Amino acid sequence: MPTSTPTSTSPSPSPSTPPSTFGCARAALPVVTLLALFALLALLALCVAGCGRKAEGDVGVVAKVNGRPIRLEMLEFQYDLLHFDAFSGSLPTVGALREAYGQILGGLVAMELVSQELEKRGQEVSDAELAEAEAKVRADYPEDSFDQMLADEFVDLAMWRRHLRYTCGVEKFQRLVLRPQIHLDYREVEAYYREHVADFRLPERLRLVVVHGPSRDTVDRALALYRQQKNVKAVAEAFPGIQAREVTVPRELVSAPWTEALHSAQPGGPGVVVAGRGVFEGLLLLERLPAQTLDVTQAYTQVEAALVEQRLQQALDAWLTKAVDASVILVSQRLLHKEDDEDLPPEASPAEAGQPGAQEGVASGNETG
Repeated sequence: MPTSTPTSTSPSPSPSTPPSTFGCARAALPVVTLLALFALLALLALCVAGCGRKAEGDVGVVAKVNGRPIRLEMLEFQYDLLHFDAFSGSLPTVGALREAYGQILGGLVAMELVSQELEKRGQEVSDAELAEAEAKVRADYPEDSFDQMLADEFVDLAMWRRHLRYTCGVEKFQRLVLRPQIHLDYREVEAYYREHVADFRLPERLRLVVVHGPSRDTVDRALALYRQQKNVKAVAEAFPGIQAREVTVPRELVSAPWTEALHSAQPGGPGVVVAGRGVFEGLLLLERLPAQTLDVTQAYTQVEAALVEQRLQQALDAWLTKAVDASVILVSQRLLHKEDDEDLPPEASPAEAGQPGAQEGVASGNETG
């Protein structure tokens, strides 16, 4: 790895929001979306030196953060996670790959700085916390389908766990270090509410109990049990294979079959059963809710959450800027320096150039290696 001095530049942020982990695991790990806060990824090209000759132990190292390596395998792993859904059949150019790797590396450097700060505070992510986070992700997958999904997508479990530890660290850092520093004044809440009052206008809605089951008779009996006990959990426990939940849906988003079935339904009525694809859906109308605008008291929780999110972003950006300035960050020159001809097609060999019909700088299609 190269030598470098502590960074001291403060470039303008260049926000980038990499996609989150993968599949349903993305929903289970909302903290990944907080990588949008790492708007300092553009600084890498400005505040690090290129590589010199590598020591033997630095083979495969693309960056170092205060002496701690970030390896190419983690960079490639993150790239694969973020791009496996978007494969178009054509390979990216060297320049596009360099840009993508640079952006991903910016996020990895930020997460490594957070990880090191937690260690200094004695608050690093424990093995027990990591296991708990993994269990929450696996809970979204029936039986062993999570491991099968990893295998199908060629995702290495050990690397995924390293990534999960990083993202858990960001969440923990925000919760334990940054959040206690944020204090809101009621005047801020009121000002935000006035500026965003349109966000708190609710359309007409239907509050429903929805029951999914394998047969019309089972769904009918499940609806009858709900009318007696008013408890969806009790319904699910009484009828194995039944799914029951209470939902509130904007009227304009209700599907055509549901709209037709509920057209003459009255709140608290017997409910209706609709035949679906391989299942039967039971619908029990609880309430028709009119359009309304929440007042500031009703919207307080939502306003507070929005303001806290803004403040967390500002606090994290400010902390990262200071952390980068106080750190020694080394990045491989292969990620920093673009060659003028790196995206050009390979030139034909002298032998190929002599072939009839061969074009200069264009592959002939007969290459084998």
